[in-house]
Amino acid sequence: MTMSRFVFIILLIFSIVVQSHALELREMPLLFADDSGIASSNGVVRTVHPARTLNAPVIEPDRPWEGSRVYVYGSVYFDEAAGQLRLWYMTRVQAFKGDFLLHATSRDGVRWIKPSLGLHAFEGSSENNILFGIHSPSVLLDTRETDPAKRYKMLGSKGGGYHAAFSADGLRWTSYPKNPVLQYGDTITLTQDPATGEYLAFHKRPAKVRNFGRRVVWLSRSRDFQKWTEPELVFAPDEEDDAWCKKPQERTEVYDMSVFPHAAGFIGLPSIFRVTAARRPKSELTPGQSPDDGPIDVQLATSADGRTWQRTQPRVNVIPRGAPGTFDGGSILGVSSTAVHVGDETWVYYTAMTTTHGGPMPPKRLSIGRAAWRRHGFASLDAAGRGRVETKPLRLGGPSPIINADASRGEVRVALLEADGRPIGGFGLDDSEPLRADATRWTARWRSDASVPADRPVRVVVEMTNARLFSISSEQKNK
Repeated sequence: MTMSRFVFIILLIFSIVVQSHALELREMPLLFADDSGIASSNGVVRTVHPARTLNAPVIEPDRPWEGSRVYVYGSVYFDEAAGQLRLWYMTRVQAFKGDFLLHATSRDGVRWIKPSLGLHAFEGSSENNILFGIHSPSVLLDTRETDPAKRYKMLGSKGGGYHAAFSADGLRWTSYPKNPVLQYGDTITLTQDPATGEYLAFHKRPAKVRNFGRRVVWLSRSRDFQKWTEPELVFAPDEEDDAWCKKPQERTEVYDMSVFPHAAGFIGLPSIFRVTAARRPKSELTPGQSPDDGPIDVQLATSADGRTWQRTQPRVNVIPRGAPGTFDGGSILGVSSTAVHVGDETWVYYTAMTTTHGGPMPPKRLSIGRAAWRRHGFASLDAAGRGRVETKPLRLGGPSPIINADASRGEVRVALLEADGRPIGGFGLDDSEPLRADATRWTARWRSDASVPADRPVRVVVEMTNARLFSISSEQKNK
């Protein structure tokens, strides 16, 4: 074999490998909460950003079937055809020992309508917004599904197991033939792997961690929503989580975790429960009061594959609790299993508690609040002077990369490289038109008339001076 032929074969193999491992930037943005999408960087530091919250809940329990608590054990989506948000949430009516999936809609994300749907009877009347009797319902809008009847999918806890259901419209639900699909039963959140299409169920099951039985998060996967893999423990409190403990019964648990995919992996919002009192006797409790007490906060975690998770440093509470006595001053119990991106903001809905987890009812009351970040703004890479970020090979789904960055005090320039790192003529940093403003969706442009390569993966280089980089995306849809 000649040397030239050998080199050709090596380059061909390299090209095939790169093509198969390129990150798809078609539907999901590339986030920078970790290094999963980064080939190299210098001169930048990562910052985790807490959300902005409102002074009042957006949904309160104000219907007879909602009792004194509504939860966002559930999901939110933007319905482009109807021009409104759709929220699936939950209530628990202690007097009836019933958990219900409810539905609400909103034009602005703050004022919500609870429609009378006529689908489920409560105390002899179906004039309510009840859809289904289930606990911790997580709803997935499955855009890959070819059967219109199964466009919406749901997992939730019912009768000591996790049950699966499907729907054409998200309102009228049918249980799958095989149920329960997973054993145990409590909180669960559902998402989909954008690379494989697999369904991922992050659910609560107990496990012994450092001599305590604790709430932790397990993962099970499925391709058909009926056969699920054996659950594996993927997220548990580590020793740093327990560093605050002083008394024998004190410990940290993970109440639940919502997981959002992006182009290079996943970010998680785990609810970190600091247990100050556990398993108090019933004689000390009021009706509906939990035997376990302590505050709950939401933090940020990252993963490239959904199985192995890393904690961001420092461990910031990304949805701040309110002042004592306010609607969210006691605990943030959990968040919606999806986020929505509206204009220049990303919204996540959360379950707010007036007290710690085990507070008496009353004054304990559960409502739903809204947390807002800048679009895709959970974390950023910041350059105080000059910094550079080079991505792994990306397959662009649009005519040019869309940059989400704050360059109002400096500038950002963008270059494109071949997958193997070679420069692409006309797309260098010197050819780039600079960004010198704060923009969530700025389309990168170059002075050349050449078209951005769409037939092969490319690396995106972002050079920053006194700027922050939040995400790179490829389509300007509501993603």
